[in-house]
Amino acid sequence: MSSMRNAVQRRNHRERGQPEERKKFGLLEKHKDYSLRAADHNLKKRKLKVLKQKVLEKNPDEFYFGMLSRKGPSTTGKQRTGTVNGDRGNEVLGMEKARLLKTQDVGYVRTVGNTVAKKVTKLEERLARIEAMQNGKEHDEEVVGMGKKTVFLDGEEEMELRIQEAEWEAEAEEEREEGASREEREFKKVQRREREKVLHRLEFERERLRVLRETELALEMQRAGMAKTSTVGGVNKNGVKFKVKERKK
Repeated sequence: MSSMRNAVQRRNHRERGQPEERKKFGLLEKHKDYSLRAADHNLKKRKLKVLKQKVLEKNPDEFYFGMLSRKGPSTTGKQRTGTVNGDRGNEVLGMEKARLLKTQDVGYVRTVGNTVAKKVTKLEERLARIEAMQNGKEHDEEVVGMGKKTVFLDGEEEMELRIQEAEWEAEAEEEREEGASREEREFKKVQRREREKVLHRLEFERERLRVLRETELALEMQRAGMAKTSTVGGVNKNGVKFKVKERKK
């Protein structure tokens, strides 16, 4: 039965075309078009992932002669013009110009380093003040001795009244002390938060200052090594290390 059904001539399947009112938006994308586009997108993602992994595993000392490829006509089969790929034709800086730029870089790094050093000093002073307040060095309370007082009363009723008043005053004093202790706890809590914030900022600025000082030293070594007379920052042909010159104060 199925063979007879397949033998009958059927209407050719036609895909729906782009409606006239939507022709201005381009071709109507079908599912097969989406599938091709998605497959191409996933292929590019896989290639990018492989390239990123290669960059992470790259050896900075790697070299092969294919890196020296040049463009231009040549009789050896390669197109060479003497211009390295990526060269924009800029003039190469001389040693003196490059050394001058190094000097400017060192000056900038030194200026930023001095600014950060001042921030570190201020943060250290602020932290010391907070710790002093927490230890009670700035809020020492004076201890006042309680004297004795003799009161002469007329009778037992007046004595009981005075005793009752003294008890009321003692209760009021306890309530005031309890309120003061609550305020003191809140004050200590604020101080503790402030100390943590200052300490975190101080650690960040100290690390930044360390990086800037190391960068300044490296630039000084580079600039000194570019001098006409090699006196610092290197090793001569006899294996003798140069002593680093310190900047005049």
